Amino acid sequence: MAFNSNTYQANKSAKSAREWIAKAKDVKVRAAEGNAYAWEIDRIPTMVYYARADMHRALFFRTCGK
Repeated sequence: MAFNSNTYQANKSAKSAREWIAKAKDVKVRAAEGNAYAWEIDRIPTMVYYARADMHRALFFRTCGK
């Protein structure tokens, strides 16, 4: 099977989005426990923004190859 760059980039972006979501969830859990720093809590919206951007990028690459 031939290498498909669009599929590779889509999978890479989706993996990155999942990692950003996991980081945001981890900070949220630690914030609820009282173990997170204030600067980490302030970064949660940025993490969500990056995750959404990566998911949009993944969808874009999935539609490009068709």
